[in-house]
Amino acid sequence: MNSKTRYLLILACSRRKCSDIGLLSALDRYDGGSYRVLRKAKREGYLAENVDILIISAKYGLIEVSTPIADYQQRMNSKRASQLKSQVIQALKNYVREKAYSQVYVDLGQDYSTVVEGLEDLFSGSAIIYARGRIGERLKNLKNWLIAKSQEELSELSAKFTT
Repeated sequence: MNSKTRYLLILACSRRKCSDIGLLSALDRYDGGSYRVLRKAKREGYLAENVDILIISAKYGLIEVSTPIADYQQRMNSKRASQLKSQVIQALKNYVREKAYSQVYVDLGQDYSTVVEGLEDLFSGSAIIYARGRIGERLKNLKNWLIAKSQEELSELSAKFTT
């Protein structure tokens, strides 16, 4: 492995949000289980720098985890998913144009999944993992995936300095 190995995490936004007034990063605004796992990983040091995180927002479309957003109430449904699909796919194409991902971890609900149909075509050289199971299982798997990517990043750094 070389030190340029990159990973991508694609998440759905969260119905549960921090209601603070003003703009907050998407990571701080969304307060669902996945975002709590991410914040804990960041706090505890196992959110690897080689993991990029993108969010599919019912209101904003495809955004980065650092994107400042206001509080809002908009749910994803099949109509909204249809409206967002071409915009999100184009934004994904633009985002990944100069990047190669070894692995893409996708954790989206049913309506959100329809927004990224054809994802395999964008990441033909990448392993794509789709989260499955009940919410507790999905959160555990997300945490384990983040820990594994952090450990792989440490291994790459270690190999770089020992060769």
